[in-house]
Amino acid sequence: MGFFASFGRGWSFMKAAFRMAGRERKLLAPAVYLVMVSILYWVAVVVGILAADAEQWSNGTWALVGSIATLGSFLIFYFFCGMMVNMIDVYLKGGKPSLGEGAKDAGKNFLAIFVLAIISTIVNMITSSMRRDKGVAGRIIAGIIDTIWTTFTFLLLPAIIIEDAGLGQAMKRVRKIHKGNLLLIGIGEVGVQAVTNLIGFLAMLVVFGVIWLAATMLTGTAALVVAFVVGGTLLSLFAAFSIYIRMSYYTCLYVWAAETEKVADTGQRIEVRAPGPLGEALGPAWVPSLRPTTGW
Repeated sequence: MGFFASFGRGWSFMKAAFRMAGRERKLLAPAVYLVMVSILYWVAVVVGILAADAEQWSNGTWALVGSIATLGSFLIFYFFCGMMVNMIDVYLKGGKPSLGEGAKDAGKNFLAIFVLAIISTIVNMITSSMRRDKGVAGRIIAGIIDTIWTTFTFLLLPAIIIEDAGLGQAMKRVRKIHKGNLLLIGIGEVGVQAVTNLIGFLAMLVVFGVIWLAATMLTGTAALVVAFVVGGTLLSLFAAFSIYIRMSYYTCLYVWAAETEKVADTGQRIEVRAPGPLGEALGPAWVPSLRPTTGW
């Protein structure tokens, strides 16, 4: 499938995902809370570093503090994404999503989320080192590693949350999804990422426009306040938008793969339609080309 066809399906998925959010607005809440908590977290980290007289720190101390701060950031990210997975899964299966139940489910699987955050921190340290020390080639390879790992984690979270699976078991399940459904994963990742990148580009244009207007029409503190508040709000909204879209996609994908697997185990012909926004984007005529193995 070509890029434009993938982009078209990504666009269709985005519209369908927001129609779903329009019917159940609570689905957007974890993404919004994630952005707000992350901003507060990094503000607290910066204030703590400034208060600790960090100018006297060695490189090793900086590396340790940076790793701990990054680990905390990943923990926040995965916890709220886990809440979102729970709520989307409940909605897709006809239930009533709840922030409390989402938080409880993410808390129940906190150990797997914590281990995932540790691994992501290590991957981040490796790719950051490659970008810093390996030149252009290192930056390219680091970007590829980041993309692959990010996609992998977005698939791992539904396995962890929906199935209450440990990280090892979740990795086995994700491997099966890749083996049986790699084409759709590629289509979705290309299409969804292209759409979010386009919206992000437009959002940045608006932010720069706001900053330019603030700088030309206002002066001093007023210009800084308008630029910071409006620009920061727009960037935060885009971040929440991007997270919601991608978690919606991978949750739908995982639910679909799990249902297809159940049908395959019965020996019936596999014609399980994708759920929710993914089904709307693919259309009723699209039949998955899956070759699942027996059981999860």
